[in-house]
Amino acid sequence: MSKRNWLDGSFLYVAIIIYIIAGFSTLIAGDQLADMLFDEDKYFENMGAIGFFVTSLVFLYGFIKTLKLKSAGVYFYFRLAILFGLFFLFFFGGGEEISWGQRIFNIQTPESLSKINTQDETNVHNIGLFENKIHFETIFDMFWVSLTLALPLVVKFNKTIGAFLDKFFSTPRIYIGLLFLFNYLWAKVATILFKSQYGFELLPFVQAVQEVKESNYALLFVLVAIDIIRDRSKV
Repeated sequence: MSKRNWLDGSFLYVAIIIYIIAGFSTLIAGDQLADMLFDEDKYFENMGAIGFFVTSLVFLYGFIKTLKLKSAGVYFYFRLAILFGLFFLFFFGGGEEISWGQRIFNIQTPESLSKINTQDETNVHNIGLFENKIHFETIFDMFWVSLTLALPLVVKFNKTIGAFLDKFFSTPRIYIGLLFLFNYLWAKVATILFKSQYGFELLPFVQAVQEVKESNYALLFVLVAIDIIRDRSKV
């Protein structure tokens, strides 16, 4: 497994915890600040998109670096497939987060898409067919729980599985998974603490909480990506 590095430092985790708490605390901000933070294409949504795009670039870097090793064997190709798949997944997520720059570049929604998109946007996740049948938030929660908590715990307590996975995949540190859990729990706490004090009429309280939570997740995934591409020399 990898040597200790900056991802093991406690200062980083303390700083992230403070950022998460501070982010949810802005739910009681005045209208002027809330307008800059929670609405479409404002701070939290943009930070979420940036987080997903940076994560995708880290995985792309890992893919290219691994490809240059020019190794052989099934584990090598599995690693390449995983890294490229994660690159595509997070790049797609970043694009969806900002509706592929539609509002930034003032692009009109194609008429055919406008008819089936519940928010009249250029994205996939708001298409009525998917929105009604697929609970994206649940899928997303299952994804981060599996990748950042369940998998590291299995690897930690089952050395056989850990040795097998280490041939083609570096599992993220459990500390990062605990930050995901902290963000999830603080969203629940914020819902209780700040609901009565929330006064921004242009955006429902539940959606504002969701914007903060998703933005934090996206930034945390940057750490996950950096951790996963470590030890790329082992093929």
